[in-house]
Amino acid sequence: MVFKPFTHLARQSIGKTFTHGYAQSVVAATQSSYASSTTPFGPFTSHAASRFSKHGTSQLHTTFQHPSTPSGLNAGNGPHSPTPEASAPDGGLAAYYEAWQKQQRNNGKVKEWKQFQFPLRIGWLAPSVVSDNKSVDKGKDNASLRPDALLERGSLDRAYSTSAVDDIKKVEDVAAEVIAVAEVDEAITKEISASQVDSPISTGPPNPLAASLDTDLNGRIAATVTENLPAAPPDSIDTPRSSRISSWWSDNTAGTPDSIQSENIVRLRDNDRYIEIPTAFQAMLADGIKPSVEAYNALLAAAIVLPAAKHQVVPKALGVYTSMLREQVLPDAAFLTTLLELLSRRAIDVHRIKNSMNAKRLRFGERTNDPAFLFRSDEGEYAILSEDDALSVAIKIFDSAVLMSGNHLISSEVYQSLITACALNGQVEAMIRIYSHLEKHNVTPIASMFPAMIEAFARPGDLKTAVECYNAYKDMAIQDDAGHRKLLNRSDYEVYAAVIKSYASCGRHEGGDRFFAKILNSLDSTEQHGQELLNDAQDIIIIHGLIQQRLDAGQYKQALEIAEERSMTPAARSKAMVRICSAAADNNDMESAIEAYQLIKTKSPEQMSAALSMLALHLCNGQIEEARMLWSDLYASSHFDASFIEPTTMYAKVLVERGHIEEGITQARTAFARMRASAETTITHDQIKEKVDEAIELIGGSLTIQRVVSSPQASIDLLWTMIENNGLVSPVSEQMLAGIGPEVIANLGHQDVVFLLRIEAEMISSGTFLQDVAHMARFEHLLEKAFQDSASLDNMTVELVERTMKSIDAQRPDIVVRWRQARHMAETESNSPVVKSSINDSPAATPVAYPDAFDPYAATFDHRGSNIILEELDNPRSKNTAYLDGALLRFRNMRRVGRHPRYMVYAKLISAAAKEGRINLIFDLIGMARQDVAYLPQYASVRDGWSSILDSMIGACLTVGRRSAASDFHQQLLQMGSAPTANTFGLYITTLKESTRSFDEAREAVDIFHRAKTEGVEPSAFLYNALIGKLGKARRIDDCLWYFTEMRAHGIRPTSVTYGTIVNALCRVSNERHAEELFDEMESMPNYKPRPAPYNSLMQFFLTTKRDSQKVLEYYSRMVSKNIQPTMHTYKLLIDTYATLEPVNMAAAEGVMNAMRASGLRPEAVHYAALVHAKGCALRDMAGARATFDTAMANPEVRPQACLYQALFESMVANHCVEETEDLLEHMASKGVEMTPYIANTLIHGWAMARDVAKAQALYDRIGMEKREPSTYEAMTRAFLSGHGRDQALEVVQEMLSRGYPSAVTNKVVDLIGHVSSRAASIAPVDLVV
Repeated sequence: MVFKPFTHLARQSIGKTFTHGYAQSVVAATQSSYASSTTPFGPFTSHAASRFSKHGTSQLHTTFQHPSTPSGLNAGNGPHSPTPEASAPDGGLAAYYEAWQKQQRNNGKVKEWKQFQFPLRIGWLAPSVVSDNKSVDKGKDNASLRPDALLERGSLDRAYSTSAVDDIKKVEDVAAEVIAVAEVDEAITKEISASQVDSPISTGPPNPLAASLDTDLNGRIAATVTENLPAAPPDSIDTPRSSRISSWWSDNTAGTPDSIQSENIVRLRDNDRYIEIPTAFQAMLADGIKPSVEAYNALLAAAIVLPAAKHQVVPKALGVYTSMLREQVLPDAAFLTTLLELLSRRAIDVHRIKNSMNAKRLRFGERTNDPAFLFRSDEGEYAILSEDDALSVAIKIFDSAVLMSGNHLISSEVYQSLITACALNGQVEAMIRIYSHLEKHNVTPIASMFPAMIEAFARPGDLKTAVECYNAYKDMAIQDDAGHRKLLNRSDYEVYAAVIKSYASCGRHEGGDRFFAKILNSLDSTEQHGQELLNDAQDIIIIHGLIQQRLDAGQYKQALEIAEERSMTPAARSKAMVRICSAAADNNDMESAIEAYQLIKTKSPEQMSAALSMLALHLCNGQIEEARMLWSDLYASSHFDASFIEPTTMYAKVLVERGHIEEGITQARTAFARMRASAETTITHDQIKEKVDEAIELIGGSLTIQRVVSSPQASIDLLWTMIENNGLVSPVSEQMLAGIGPEVIANLGHQDVVFLLRIEAEMISSGTFLQDVAHMARFEHLLEKAFQDSASLDNMTVELVERTMKSIDAQRPDIVVRWRQARHMAETESNSPVVKSSINDSPAATPVAYPDAFDPYAATFDHRGSNIILEELDNPRSKNTAYLDGALLRFRNMRRVGRHPRYMVYAKLISAAAKEGRINLIFDLIGMARQDVAYLPQYASVRDGWSSILDSMIGACLTVGRRSAASDFHQQLLQMGSAPTANTFGLYITTLKESTRSFDEAREAVDIFHRAKTEGVEPSAFLYNALIGKLGKARRIDDCLWYFTEMRAHGIRPTSVTYGTIVNALCRVSNERHAEELFDEMESMPNYKPRPAPYNSLMQFFLTTKRDSQKVLEYYSRMVSKNIQPTMHTYKLLIDTYATLEPVNMAAAEGVMNAMRASGLRPEAVHYAALVHAKGCALRDMAGARATFDTAMANPEVRPQACLYQALFESMVANHCVEETEDLLEHMASKGVEMTPYIANTLIHGWAMARDVAKAQALYDRIGMEKREPSTYEAMTRAFLSGHGRDQALEVVQEMLSRGYPSAVTNKVVDLIGHVSSRAASIAPVDLVV
C-alpha cells in the first residue's frame, strides 16, 4: 500500500556508519538513564526537556568524577566495587581513546577487539549509611526519582488544581527524560547494527515474550500479549543484536535472591495486591537488588491502577520506564505494549477533551471573534492540555523499540491506538511509519483505525492518498471475506463515510455522490436482507459523512437540507437533527438551529445536547421567555448532573443581567444543590463545589457590572448558596451584605436575622473586617433585631457571637455590655424556647412550638385593603386584565406605606396573574411575599399562610406551562410538612397534554392521582373529573367506572361535569345502556346543573355510532325542555342528523342555519362543512357540495377553516375526484389554512385508492411527525400495504409505537402489519477510483 513517496524510509535497513570505538563510547556515556544537565545531548534533547528541565533531578547516577568525591566513595561502598581500571578519573574513556588512536595509526585495522571495564553505576543506599549532609541531599534527589516515590505522592482531588500546573511541568521533565534516553538507545542500536558485520557473535535461541497487562488498562492482568500477533520465524530474530545488547542489559538468573524477590512482586500483581508493590520494590532497590523485567511490569501495573486521579497515571508510568532504563533492564513486549497503549490512549483522550472544551467555549462563552471560556479554570486546564506531549513520547518510544528489535513487539490494539492518535493529531508521517511497520510484520489490523487515517490524509487536501488508503482497506476486506486474511472489527460503513467526507472536503462532491450511489446499488442488489443493510448504510454514511462534513465547513443550511431530503430511518434523522441543531446554535445560526430543533423527535440524552445549545443561543440573543421554556424541560430531566454547571451559570447570569435577579439566584441555588446530590464520588463532589464557587463569582460580577442592587431576599438566597456549597465567596459575599441596611434588617424574619448574624460574626471575629465600619454597624443592627424577636438564639450562634465579642471588646464595649445583659435575661427565663440549628441548615429549620393563633405579622396586616382586593378578584365580572391591574395598584399602594395584605391575597393575585399568562408577575409576587411575610416555621399561622401561597404557585406554574418550576414549589411545600390541594393535583392531570411528549396520558393521570393519596390529600370532585376524563379518552372504561364508583363511595357527590365525562366515555366504547342510565340519574340529581355537554355526547353517539335520528332528536328535545341553550356544536349535530340519517331531509338541514340566524347566532364554517359533507358524501352531489363551499367562502362573516376544506376533500375522495384536490390544496394554502392530520388522512386514503402511493407518502411527509395522529399512521399503513410496501408500512408502525400511544389505540394498526423478524447480512466492499 502506497501513501507517500517517502514511505520506503520506514522499511530501510540501517547501514554501517559508526566505528566500534565510537559505538563503545556511546555505550559508556549511556550507562545511566539520565543525561547530565551540564552536558546536553544535542540532537537527543527534546523541546520539552529544554523547556522544563530541572537540574536538581536530572543528574547522572555515575558521573566522570574522581574517586575521592563523596559519590565516588559511595560507589565504592555499593554491592559491586569498581575495578582500579574503571575508577580512573576519566571514567575509563582513556583506554578507549588510546585504542582508537592505535586503530587510526594502523589505517583502521585492528587485530582483536577488546572490552574495557567501566565504572559500575551507583545504587541507591539507605539514609542510615550516608556519611555526610551532601550525601543525604544526593540520596533525597535520587529517591525522588524512584518509581515507588512517584507512586507515594498525594493524589489531587481535582483534575487540575492550582498546584497541578507545577505537577504537569514535572511530568514534562519525566517525559523529556524518557525521550532523551530513547534517542540515546536508538544511537546505541545503530552502533550495534553497524558492528554486527565485523564482529561475529554466537547466537542463541530467542526468548518468548513475557506476560503483560491486558490492553484494556482497567487494572486486570492478562496472561500474555501474544494474542493477535503472528508467529515470527526463527530466522527473523536478530540474534547477534540480542546477544550484543545482553552484554550490557544484564538479566538475573533464576533461583538467585534477585529473582526470588522479583517473583514475589509478580505474585503481588497476580493477586491484585497492587498497594504492596511499591513498598516491596523500594525494599529491593534498598538492598541493592536489580529488579527483573517482570517486576517492572508489576510496578507499571501498580502505577496504572493505584492513582486516584487520571492525570497522574501517565507521569507515574513514565517514571517507571525511566527507572527501568536507569537500572539497565531491557523492556519486554509486555511492558512496551502497556506503556504505548497508555500513552496513545492518553493522546486520544486529550484530543477528545479539547474538542469538548472548544464546544463549551463556543456555546457558553462570549460570542466574539475570539471566544473565551465561561470559567477561568477552564482556560488553565485547556492550556495544560495543549502542552500535553504523550503522543510525541509514544512515537519516540515506538521508534526506539523498532530499532532495538527488528520484530514487532506490540499487539493490534496498540497499533490501532497509536495510528488513531497520530491521525487525530495530524501526525501523518508518524502514522505512515507505524502503519508500514504493521504491514511489514503482517500484524492483523483493526478496521476502526482506517476512517481516521482516511480523514487525516484528506484534511490537507490529499484525496489521492486517502483513496489509496481506502483501496488497501478494500483489499483486506476482500481477503477477509475469502478467509485469506483476518480483519478485526469490520467497519465498512464508517470507512465509506470517511471516503465520502474526504471527497466533499476536497471539493469533489460529484465523486462522492457517485461513490455513494455505487454503495447503494451494491446493497440493493444483495439477495437477502437488502433493505436492512441499505438503511444502516444510509444512516451512517449520511450522518458521519455528508452531514458532518457540512457541519465542519459551517454549512448548516446545506446539512439541514441533506437531513431532510435524504432517506434515513426516523431515529437516525432525529440524531442528525441533534447534531445540526447543536452546531448551528453554537455558531449563532438561529434559523437553522430552530428548524432542526423542531424536527427532533426522540427524547434522549443526545436531545439534551441540542436543548443546551438552544438555551445558550436564546440567552445570548436576550430571548428570556424561550430560554425559560427550554430551562423547564432541562431541569425536569433525570440526567441533571455536573455537566449542567455551565448552562445553569449562564442562565442565572443572563437573568440577573436582565433584571430577574431573584429568579436567577433561586434557579441557580436549586440547580447547584441537585448537581451536588448527583455526585457519585468525593472527587466529583469537590470539583462541583469549586465550579459553583466560580459560578457565584460570575453572578456577583454581573450584578457589579450592571450596577444593580439586589433585593434583600435575593442577597440572602445567594449567601445561602455560598454556605450550602463551600463557604462564603469573597468579594461577592461583601457585595451582598452591603445592600442589607437597617431598614431591611427591621423587616427580616428571625431565621434570616440569625443567618446573617452568624455570617457577620464569623467575618468580624476572623479579624479581616474588624475595622470595617459598615460590618460593625450591620452586626449591631442584627444583634438588636435578634434581641427584639421573641425566639432565642441557638447555641452555635451564641458561640459565634461570644467569640466576636472578645474581638471587639476594646473597640465597642457598649455592644459587649448590651450582649451580656441580654444573655443574662435569656438565661433567667426558664421557659424560653430554643432553636437548634447549624450554619449549614437550610432556611426551613426545625420549627418551635407557638400558640396556633399567634401571627408575628398580624400587626402589619391591612385587613380592610385585603378584603377589597379579594372581592375584586372573586367578582364574576373580573375576567379581564383591568380588574387585575386595579387589584395590583391597591396592593402596591398598601406596600408603599409599610403595610401588606393577608396570605390569601398573595395566593389569589398569583392565580389571577397565571390566568392572564403573566409569568414575570407570578415570580415577582412570590418574591414580594417572601420579603413581606418571610416564612417562619415556628408559627402555625405562617405555615398555613405559606401553604396557600405555595399551592397557588404550583397551580400558576402548571397553568403557564412551567412544570419544572411547579415541581420545585411542590418540593418546598412538602418540606414544610404540607401538600398541594386536590384541585392542584387536578391541574397536574388536566395540563398533561401541554407538558409532555408522552401520549399515554391516562397512565400518568393515574400515577398523579395515587401520588395525591400518598401525600395525604383527600380527592375532590375536580380531581376525579380530571382523572375520569383522561381515562375516557384512552377508552379505559372499566377504570372510569371504578373511580366513578370510588368517588361516590367516599361521599363525593358527582357533578354534572362528572356525569358528562363518564357518559362521553361510555359513548366512546358504545355502551349505550349504561350511558343512558347514568344520563337519567344525572337529570334526577338534586344538585344537577344543566349543561349541554352530556346531551351533545349522546346526540353524537346516536348520530355516528347508532345512526338513529329519532334518538338524536329526542335528546335534543330533552335539552330544550331543560332550558339549555344549544351550542354551535349542537346545531352542527342537527344538520348532520337531517342531512345524513334516514330519512334525509336536506331542507330541514338548511333550515337549521336559518334557525341559528333567527336566534342571533351566525353560522360558522363547521356548519357549512356539515352541509358540504352531507351533499358530497351522503347524497353524492358533488356539484351541490361545491356550490355550498363556494357560498361559505364568499360570505365575509365565515372565516375559512380546515373543517370546511376537509368536508370538500372528503366529498372529492368519495366521488373519485382525488386528482382535483391538488388545486384545492393550493387554494387552502393561499387562504392561510394549515394542513391538518385529518385532511391528510382523507387524501392519503384517496391517493391509495387511485394506486398512487408516492403522492400519499408526500402528504404523509408534509404533515410532519409532530402533527401525526394514530389515524394518520393507520391511513399510511393501509396505503403502503395496498401498494405491497410492507417494509415501509413497518417503518410507519415503528414510528407510531415510539410515540407512546396507549395499546388500545395502536393495537388495530399493529394487527394490520403483524410481526417482522430482524435480519442481518454482510456486504461486499465497493471499488473506488479517483
